[in-house]
Amino acid sequence: MADDLAQICFMKAYEQRHRLRDAKAAKSWLFQIAYRSFVDHHRKEARRRGLAEGHIEDDTPQAQAGLKMDVEAAMNSLPSECRAVVILCLAHGMSHSEAAAATELPLGTVKSHVLRGKAKLRTFLSAYEKVD
Repeated sequence: MADDLAQICFMKAYEQRHRLRDAKAAKSWLFQIAYRSFVDHHRKEARRRGLAEGHIEDDTPQAQAGLKMDVEAAMNSLPSECRAVVILCLAHGMSHSEAAAATELPLGTVKSHVLRGKAKLRTFLSAYEKVD
């Protein structure tokens, strides 16, 4: 699925390349396209699953064993906008202003999401800090 979304993102970027005004902003512009492609795909899939199963799925994370699964569960516990900016800033090394441009959120909102997201992740994963 990631490969398909990446291909969709690059196709959209190619089609809309005339809209890129500053080459220095290409990274955040491309992330913005990728983020919007993912959001569109996620909405469509949620609708399809809901219609196929006759109800809307609950995205509540389940307790899972192992650090990798716990990190994934912790990330899934974040609201989607918060998760997006946390991933952009912490995993991809984007600045707050680049993440704001990519997600089209105000800079202050991005900073708040990152701060709250880090705090929630820290709380969720605090059990690993206590292990000797």
